[in-house]
This record gives sequence, structure tokens and C-alpha cells, in this order.
Amino acid sequence: MNLQFLEFDCCEDSEGVVCWDALAQPAAHHTLAMLQEVTELLAWVHRYASYPPGPLEEGADWDFDLQIHEGHASIETRWNSVLQTLDLSKMPSASIEITLSLSLSGTRSFAEAFREHWNTP
Repeated sequence: MNLQFLEFDCCEDSEGVVCWDALAQPAAHHTLAMLQEVTELLAWVHRYASYPPGPLEEGADWDFDLQIHEGHASIETRWNSVLQTLDLSKMPSASIEITLSLSLSGTRSFAEAFREHWNTP
């Protein structure tokens, strides 16, 4: 599957942990589509992974950090693992211009599946 709004930079450490970082700031009329893309990506990760996210150094297979900002103000976001969606109840409007950063990290096996499904580096 190809991503339209997120373009990841990828790095791998000597222990096999792979980290993807994306930063996006689309025009306001693309905000909702970008948030849907992020939701779809995170839903796939939650379906793929056997366990919830957590620190890799404590044995988790994957983890993520999602930050959304409007100007200099941070917008609170939470992932609802039951509903498989982002809780954006604190977001003032779906058509505002935002800056979104997403860091996703995982083990080698997680990285292989992620690369294959999402056509990422």
C-alpha cells in the first residue's frame, strides 16, 4: 500500500531496531485525509502486532510517538486500541493546517512486515 501524505526517513541500529520518522504539514484541505492515513497505518500496526506498543528495550516488538501541532500549540491525541482510531476530540477543526510528526520503531521482523505492506524504505 502506498502512502500519500507520510514520507518516512528510516534508520536501523546495531541491535536491529528500525525507526521510521515522518514529518508532514499539508495544506489545510488535506488535514482530514492525512489523519485518515495515519489512522489506517496505526490500525494496521495494531492488527499486525501481537502485543500493544511499548519500549523496545523492555521487550516490546514496536512503539510509536505521534505529535500534532497547530502553530505552536500542541493538540492532544490518543490512540483508541478498541475502536482502532485516533481520538482527536481536542482538535478544533478537521480543516485546520497542522504539523504532524510520527515516529514508529520496531524489531527486524516487525520492520520486514511494515516495509512489505507500506512500501517504505
